[in-house]
Amino acid sequence: MTLLPSLPAKCGSGDDVDSVLHLEGRPLPVPVEVNPTSPPRPILTLQGRQATLYVELIQASPHNLESNSGTQSGSPVMLWVRPLSLKQGSQVWNLRSTSDLLWPAAGFVPAYAEDILPLMEQARDPQGSEQPARQLLQEFLQQAWEQPSQS
Repeated sequence: MTLLPSLPAKCGSGDDVDSVLHLEGRPLPVPVEVNPTSPPRPILTLQGRQATLYVELIQASPHNLESNSGTQSGSPVMLWVRPLSLKQGSQVWNLRSTSDLLWPAAGFVPAYAEDILPLMEQARDPQGSEQPARQLLQEFLQQAWEQPSQS
């Protein structure tokens, strides 16, 4: 049995994380409290040139959240995220076996349950393909890192 993170339904803004991080795009949904001991974690997306990475937000770097501008001493807000899947065209890869990431918040946008749930059903383990999950993630991150400098 695969456990999925708690996903909020599409709803209005107001989440504390979004008000502090100022994520681009749609506002984060207000979490619906299902289990008071483990609140739902937002699902975010990072768009690359040819793929989209779906991640679960674990934590935002607390030392950067003290400033209203989203930065402190010129450092960007960093997010601790857990990769869930990577969508490349019609292919959806399961990346749950990869490591968590610490990545700049810039470029992440919220995803809603209706965006991610169909993809989770389609996600395949890349073990049988030519590239393992870690390599797929590494290639995507390299492209995403280089992408802003090419603009």
